Amino acid sequence: MRLNLGLAIMLVAAFVGCAGTNLEKQTQMAYNLTKEHFKNTATIKDDPLDTLATITTLNGFQFKYGRDTVLNDNFLRAFINKKTGTTTIQLYQVIYYHGGGWNFFQTINYETPSGPEARRVKVISRNVDCSGSHYYGGCTYTEHLAFEIEEEFLRIIAAGYQPGQHVTWKFKFKAKSGREYKDGMLPAEIAGFLEAIDAYRASCGLTNAASK
Repeated sequence: MRLNLGLAIMLVAAFVGCAGTNLEKQTQMAYNLTKEHFKNTATIKDDPLDTLATITTLNGFQFKYGRDTVLNDNFLRAFINKKTGTTTIQLYQVIYYHGGGWNFFQTINYETPSGPEARRVKVISRNVDCSGSHYYGGCTYTEHLAFEIEEEFLRIIAAGYQPGQHVTWKFKFKAKSGREYKDGMLPAEIAGFLEAIDAYRASCGLTNAASK
């Protein structure tokens, strides 16, 4: 779930006209979501023939523009080894923009208790659509990115969760072009995600498994 209201309103103004009030309402709705909501809406893929189970917060909350269009978005996903319980966790981010060329996002800077840290991101996919260039003055670019993050760090954020708090874990992506994209995530989403992981592990007898 993304929480970058200022950029969202600018994108909507360019995309479907003035819709700031709707975005503000959606933002307030997001702040009111609880960790129980994110736990209950977590998606779990556990095919008997797969060695890894996948849990995501993809369906937790998404900002909608116009006719239910989702632009920038982020969510957490975990890949759990079904034999050992070893877990890899990623923040997955989609960045959508108009222009005359690629930004090529490469790194992420994110908040930690000891100050900001930076890491390289993994490029999942990049897509370009120039069919609407006569409306936007350029093509539409979408970059799908991910970076691995330790479960122990997320548990520190989750420990600070309080219902209704207007606080986010903040981060920004930096591009080769020099552009930056700032976003954030609610502690409620992180806490609910971790509870979904814990519940899955417990159901498989993997409660005390180490995380990667």
